[in-house]
Amino acid sequence: MTRSIHIPDVKRDERIGSVFNYLFKITNATENADADVEWDFSVSSFFHPFLLAPLAIFKHRSEKGISCIIPSYLSKYFDLICFNDLLELTNDENLEGNLDVYAGKTYTPICKFQLGDEKATDAIQSVLQRIIRRQTKYDSEIHTPLSYMLGEIICNISQHSHGKYGYIYSQYLKSEKCINICIADDGITIYGSYVKSCKYLDKIEGNEAKALELANNGYSTKDIPERGFGLPTTRKMLVEGLNGSFFELSGGAFYRYERGAENYVILPKTIFWDGTIILMKIPVNAPDGFDYKKYLE
Repeated sequence: MTRSIHIPDVKRDERIGSVFNYLFKITNATENADADVEWDFSVSSFFHPFLLAPLAIFKHRSEKGISCIIPSYLSKYFDLICFNDLLELTNDENLEGNLDVYAGKTYTPICKFQLGDEKATDAIQSVLQRIIRRQTKYDSEIHTPLSYMLGEIICNISQHSHGKYGYIYSQYLKSEKCINICIADDGITIYGSYVKSCKYLDKIEGNEAKALELANNGYSTKDIPERGFGLPTTRKMLVEGLNGSFFELSGGAFYRYERGAENYVILPKTIFWDGTIILMKIPVNAPDGFDYKKYLE
């Protein structure tokens, strides 16, 4: 017998990451089902990218048999974003061609790519940014910060996650004049990375939220001093410089940083995300006087 789970219509993310309240209801119901699961999208008309991408990543990685009821008005869109079969990116002659079809749209497909090949991940990041620029026509002042943030986060998950795949999805919301980007990995979590490296365990004291705090303040597990600044610089440049929002979920804890709010939270023991997932809400127009160089370490 198949269990049916209705996917709600989630249009806005008032506080970045709040859609995960819906996500975990869906994933927990899926994991606790005694049989195969059917996700029913019949009541849905719009999906916030910060819900859609994690759902697709969870489905891709799940050992459960998950089928989907997708109404006809959504089926083409789901095919284009590769919801059921993520687009695997490789550094070859087809890389830009596979993504070029999206240049006239407001989103990129949900992509996965192998971690560990720095040349390949650099090429993927570069091509994705070119597509996003053509989609959004963002301010010229956004170009270098976006390149920096994408490069640092992708490099970070490649070096620290010990995972096999990274995932990325973006969508331009014209009404909000922002780019929403989701980047994830299937690794051992930020806390797990500290445990594996046997570093800063006295500071973490078994607390996953504390591990996020250390990572966001430059405590690297690598013996390369200059590589500890990616996350601290990214979140400050995004939130303090561009008035954007930053959210990070890893294992059993999350971190949210947006104007007027910064907090680290331990999740209930019934909620856990395998790996790390980062959400960024990036305005397409830079505030007057913004200078990214002020935020470089």
